[in-house]
Amino acid sequence: MKRTEQKIINFIEQNRLIDTGDKILVALSGGPDSVFVLHFFFKYRRKFGISLFAVHFNHQLRGKESDADELFCEKVCEVLSIPFYSCSLDVKNFAKANKLSIEEAARNLRYKNLDELARDFDCTKIVTAHNQNDNTETVLLNILSGTGISGFSGIPVKRGNIIRPLLSVTKEEILEYLKKNRIPFRIDSSNLSDDFKRNYLRNQIIPKLKEGINPALDSAVFRSSKSIESFLAHVRKKVTSLEKKFVVEQQNKVLISLKLFDEPDENIIGEVLKKILRINFNHEFSYNDFVKIISLNEKQKGKSEELSKNIVAHKEVDTIIIGKKENSGKNSSKKIEAGKTVVVSGKKINVEKIKLSEVNLEHPSNIEYVDASELTDIFTLRKWENGDKFIPLGMKGTKKVSDFLTDQKIQSAEKKNQLVLLNRNKIVWVVGLRIDERFKITKGTKEVYKLWIN
Repeated sequence: MKRTEQKIINFIEQNRLIDTGDKILVALSGGPDSVFVLHFFFKYRRKFGISLFAVHFNHQLRGKESDADELFCEKVCEVLSIPFYSCSLDVKNFAKANKLSIEEAARNLRYKNLDELARDFDCTKIVTAHNQNDNTETVLLNILSGTGISGFSGIPVKRGNIIRPLLSVTKEEILEYLKKNRIPFRIDSSNLSDDFKRNYLRNQIIPKLKEGINPALDSAVFRSSKSIESFLAHVRKKVTSLEKKFVVEQQNKVLISLKLFDEPDENIIGEVLKKILRINFNHEFSYNDFVKIISLNEKQKGKSEELSKNIVAHKEVDTIIIGKKENSGKNSSKKIEAGKTVVVSGKKINVEKIKLSEVNLEHPSNIEYVDASELTDIFTLRKWENGDKFIPLGMKGTKKVSDFLTDQKIQSAEKKNQLVLLNRNKIVWVVGLRIDERFKITKGTKEVYKLWIN
């Protein structure tokens, strides 16, 4: 048995990466690492008691070269009699739509599809071919980006059903093995370019570190990163505890109690924030984001900080609300014809003409009834604007919508998105909160409009 193979076998056993009967899904790019890991598991499939399945992702970024990679992978699997599946990813459009770099978009799409394919094909484990050199690049990128202490731990050996057995060996060991065994592989020409941060580190910086400081840099960084990972297990327990106490996740936003910032260790606070942003917004947290969020703790209610990737943190009385930035611009309106439904920000608003006998006096808060006698069948829905006034149900005089929302203790971040329903340029309903006194049902009411939101 070759030394490189033995190192990987020992690593798998030490970290309990594989169980007898596992069906392994291998992410096969055609590059040396993924080709190596496919051949390795094919060779030792009986030893581990596993079956194999391979998937190739065509990122459609390099034209004919990408198609040639896909064909190569298909032929490798055909020779080894390994079931093969190829999947085309529209990386460019996904990156544009989500304001991500090409690297981030490709990675996000790969992992999303790997997870779905593993379920579709009943695979119990997913293997990615990250090696120690990849780990070094990741650790250095994290340190240079100021991502917090968890960034020092590098690439995890195991995360859920994803395993990375090649973290036990270096790129050089893999290439030497492939050369000796005359196993062909493909080279991604984009890896030779210094256009991406990771490539610049790989091609320019790391070789100088190895030459001038430590030739065994990758192994040294891996040992250090795994030691830090062990320490971080204790940190994660603390982070989880604080998250449960002080963080509330809602649709499209996260509410953070200001009590979180009483934690004396800012590193721990940073880890909580990093986890929140990663899970809820698929956002890679930076030190600059951390500084901006921390600064809000000392600012007055209503202040905001724009983070990277179109995310905004907003200060309230006792919370900081984090969510996606709303598109700015002119306040657009939508027409609603009686009997029709419109959808705004994921909410359905409906107007329907009904008989007085159908009115339910014990209606829930998302439903209102108004007298139809002074109204037309065409309503207008828009966000409230400065100067908007109405007569809240139960009152005699007009009140500014802005003052009404303040009285209702609507948070500043939510205030700007409040909808109003108008008819004949008069506010009939501050949606979900209060109808106008002028349109309430009376003894003389004969026809009714039912308004509701869900």
